[in-house]
Amino acid sequence: MSRCLRVAALGGFVSLAATACAGSASTNHEATATGSSGSLKELAAAVQAEIAKVWPHTGRIWPGMDFSDHSLLISDGASAFAVSATSSRQVPLRKLKEQRISVPLAGGFDVVTWQGKKSLIIHPDEGAAAERLGQDPTGLTSADMASYVFELATHEQFHPYVQQGGSHPWPSLRKAEAQGGGRDETYPLATEPRIHRAMIYNSLLAGYKEPAEREKHLAAAAYWNSAWAGKFPDEARDLLATDLLEGTAKYVEKTAVGMAHASDPTDATQVHEYLSSVLKPMKIASKGVEPYAIGAAALLNADAMGLDVKKTLITEPVTPLSLVLNDVNPSPQEEAPDDVVRGITDSVAKANKELAGQIEPFVAAVQDKDTTVLMLPVDKLSGSVGGKGFYTTEALPISITPEARATFSLPSGTVTLNGITAGQLDQNGTGYFAIPLPDDTRQVALTGDELTLTGTKLKGRLTVDRQTDNGQRFLYAR
Repeated sequence: MSRCLRVAALGGFVSLAATACAGSASTNHEATATGSSGSLKELAAAVQAEIAKVWPHTGRIWPGMDFSDHSLLISDGASAFAVSATSSRQVPLRKLKEQRISVPLAGGFDVVTWQGKKSLIIHPDEGAAAERLGQDPTGLTSADMASYVFELATHEQFHPYVQQGGSHPWPSLRKAEAQGGGRDETYPLATEPRIHRAMIYNSLLAGYKEPAEREKHLAAAAYWNSAWAGKFPDEARDLLATDLLEGTAKYVEKTAVGMAHASDPTDATQVHEYLSSVLKPMKIASKGVEPYAIGAAALLNADAMGLDVKKTLITEPVTPLSLVLNDVNPSPQEEAPDDVVRGITDSVAKANKELAGQIEPFVAAVQDKDTTVLMLPVDKLSGSVGGKGFYTTEALPISITPEARATFSLPSGTVTLNGITAGQLDQNGTGYFAIPLPDDTRQVALTGDELTLTGTKLKGRLTVDRQTDNGQRFLYAR
């Protein structure tokens, strides 16, 4: 395979995107330091109260799920707290270093082992995150900062320790990923498929909120799903693995939040009442949010209906939606409501305008043979990947993440991405993040094989191998 990015093939990034997810679309958890151990201490205490209330009962959410002995590290880089179902206590940062735990970038998280136990470390932001979360029109992400950290911790530990970890990883995910596809959305974004998927979720949500009308709402969901899959079969195939992976994790997350806000976390009626009060219809376009939202709403309906579908989701490559709608006949529907159509149309136009300034310069730079491209190996990624979604283009068919935030720890040094557009690709069996370097000696200095990066969005010092392919220069980090 040629090293030239314009012909690089996609592949092998379903698992990477899934791990980064909730750190990306729908769950692009952003943050900056909280600024004081006092405020962090208060946050940790509030998160601990929710953990103590819910994690000992996680087996009620998913068969075999037991987070009772899990712990969570919360750090802003200046101080850190260890939180579990039994305590919240401050720990010296040196203790983290002793166990080779690094504090992620602001807004990031990492799966770690803390004192021999399963854990997660989160770097929260009470300012920027709270402002953004409060504007979430769907209620799929908690606006309260403590609940936000709690749901992130629950969601992100469900991936490695229930779905993909232990002695019995889900066979369903392996089978679904083998069928190919991914979560990338083609830029420029289209409106129609987003309306169909929003209406699937809205119909499911209506069924959850209105049990007496559930049959009617599920029939509507079946109609919109059939119309979407029939008109956009490639998208339906590509999203299978993500719908399964993230839909189940979002269901676990939101159920846990509902339990935390109930006076009795084991009372399903109270959980239903809370979630019915906070979840709202989708009136914005977000392909990244849809797998989470649809899967969660489908499984909430399954619980309310007493459907036993979870064992099948563990073993077979199917989506929560497909199991809930298994015996449901589609009922023809009128056009989507005006407010949904208008909201999604407007948000697609806005997104395309914003993405134009991020994706188009990236594509142009990568396709310019005078541009040097830095190649960072995926297996050296430390912690999660943040950013503004996953996109691809006809001109450059690779996975592109605008405003990527990540840290790469290599034998020769560390590189930090903080708000720069990066492309993800599979190259001769190895995954890389590709970044076109600016032609600015104040930000990029290459002396021999030593590369020094001093820009605000790209920093680090490392050793590289220089390679040229078809006249294009590449620097492979090592």
